[in-house]
Amino acid sequence: MDNICEQLVVKARTTQDRIKAVLIIVGLAVVSAGLLFLALITGFLAFLVVAGAAVVGGVYLLSGLDVEYEYIITNNELDIDKIIGRRKRKRMITVDLSRAEDFCCYPMENEPDADATVHAFTGLEKDARYLFAEHKDYGKVGIIFNPDKITREAIVREFPNALRARLNDSVK
Repeated sequence: MDNICEQLVVKARTTQDRIKAVLIIVGLAVVSAGLLFLALITGFLAFLVVAGAAVVGGVYLLSGLDVEYEYIITNNELDIDKIIGRRKRKRMITVDLSRAEDFCCYPMENEPDADATVHAFTGLEKDARYLFAEHKDYGKVGIIFNPDKITREAIVREFPNALRARLNDSVK
């Protein structure tokens, strides 16, 4: 029987994201006001076109601050995609769940060393999980993400028997 599951999570806006948004809006207002002033003074209407292009560019930059992550489990593979502004999708990583080594809550006290770490979580540590797996290209990879209960169950189904047994023992 095939194991297929998808989950979409939205990254929470951080203070840094809010500062970027304010700077974009302020910059957009200054540039647009300056170009409109130049259009009125000189009568050269091309400044209005440039002001309109600046507004479109500012909206494009603001929408780029919206980030979502999609977790896709297809049989024994976990794919994580990053979706930026609902217009651009980028595959972050694909992990073979049969090569998983550990699956635990995040943050951990004694975090094992990983050759690479993938941050694909909402930014809130609540309900965040850490998955460690051996990757063919990156070596030992740590993935920080926020799978819900259904996604966690789909992930655990594909783990090696030894890891699944250890996880069941730790719950008891």
